[in-house]
Amino acid sequence: MKLEFDGIMLEFGMHRILSDIHMACKQGQVVGLLGRNGAGKSCLMQVVFGSLRAAQKSVRVDGQYLAGNYMKDQWIAHLPQGDLLPNFITFSQALALFGVSQTRVEANFPEAKEFMNRRSSEVSGGQRRLFEVLLILFATHPFCFLDEPFSGLMPVHAELLAGIIQLEKSRKGIIISDHLHRHVRGFSDKLYLLTNGKTHLINSEDRLVELGYLVGI
Repeated sequence: MKLEFDGIMLEFGMHRILSDIHMACKQGQVVGLLGRNGAGKSCLMQVVFGSLRAAQKSVRVDGQYLAGNYMKDQWIAHLPQGDLLPNFITFSQALALFGVSQTRVEANFPEAKEFMNRRSSEVSGGQRRLFEVLLILFATHPFCFLDEPFSGLMPVHAELLAGIIQLEKSRKGIIISDHLHRHVRGFSDKLYLLTNGKTHLINSEDRLVELGYLVGI
C-alpha cells in the first residue's frame, strides 16, 4: 500500500507556507521529513491528515484519491507536535479510545504498568510522550505521522523508541519529523527536506548542505 500527496497549497494571509510538495510513503518504509523550525512540517502533516484545511491538495492511497472527511476512514494516525491526550482522561481510557492492547504497550514500555489508572497530566512529560507515540504506532491505521516523537524523551527511551519504529514499519508506513535530525536520518529509508514551501528528495548529506539545512565542514 502506498500513500502519496502533492498539489498542496497552504497560505496564511499573504504568507505562503506550502506550494510545491510531493511525498510518497509505502508500507514497510520509514520516511523522514526534515526542515528548519517554521518550515511548515507540522502544517504539512495536518493538511494531509485532514485536520487543517488547505486551498488545494491531492492525497492518494494506491492511486485512489481521498476526499471529504477521510479521517474517519482511519488511513492515517497522527501524533501532533503538542500533546495528543487531553489531561482529563486516564491512560487506560486512552488505550480503549485508540483500540490498542494494554498488554502490548506494557510489553514494550514496562513503566506504563505503574500509571495506567492515572490521568495523562499526572506523569512526566517524557513518559506521557512515549505512551502517546506507542498509541499511534500500535493503532491499526496503515500509515502514521509522528511529529517530534522524541521530544522530551530520556536517551534510554529514545533508543527504545527507535527500535520500536523499525519493528512497526513492517506493517505500516511511517512519516516522521523531529528536530533530532540524526535520529531521523539514521533509520529513515527515504528522506525529504522541506524548505521554502517545497519538498526535496534527499539522497546524500551533501544535498542537505547544498540546500542550507546542514553547514558544510
